[in-house]
Amino acid sequence: MNNIATQYNFSLLPYFLLFSFYVRIFFFILHNYLNFFNKKYITYPTHRKQYITKNIVKSVNLGALTLFSIPCIICPAYFYNYWNNDIMKICGLFYSSNDFIALVCVKKLSPTTKNHHRVTVFLSLVSLGIDFTTSTLGRMLFVYTLASSSAFIVNYYLGMRFLEDKEKTKDLKKIARNIYGSSLLANWGWHLYWSANYYYLLGPEHFIYFFMLFWIIKDDIILFKWLCN
Repeated sequence: MNNIATQYNFSLLPYFLLFSFYVRIFFFILHNYLNFFNKKYITYPTHRKQYITKNIVKSVNLGALTLFSIPCIICPAYFYNYWNNDIMKICGLFYSSNDFIALVCVKKLSPTTKNHHRVTVFLSLVSLGIDFTTSTLGRMLFVYTLASSSAFIVNYYLGMRFLEDKEKTKDLKKIARNIYGSSLLANWGWHLYWSANYYYLLGPEHFIYFFMLFWIIKDDIILFKWLCN
């Protein structure tokens, strides 16, 4: 934990502010676009419109983050065991900026979703003090972020289900459920496998991380159950 404090990279914090500003502007642009071009959108109350825009915006951003991660993070890490600290931390801030703006701007979010977003923002800010080249905790954060980003179609469905007829989004819901289930299985499976095989490397920071994950996993389970109905 002391290493996190001494290695903290304050110089990257402006990225979080910049990304948050970008997400907020994206909200504004999409809201106005849908107000002009989608007849169903204009019939919803403000909090529902906010929910729709936040999910579509997040799906686009996480999709872009996933595509960016393949050549810039995943391939270098897999083939050359090269972990670029700054890029990984900046990507984490980009991911969490979506949740931060949702907390600030979207009304009537469920308590579990709010807790999920709070933990995500907190962990991304903590990651600025982690050395991803050596930290096992950093690798765990990377795996969870990557798995969550790869399921971006779930957020797309959550927004689009209010803009299209139910029949038109049936197949999309099934695809979202399957991808989400696969990402959760791979994510949790990797965490359990690593923890069981390298238990002797677990320190206090790992158990704090596992405790924080409880709130994310709780929201993940609720959402996956809903997608299965």
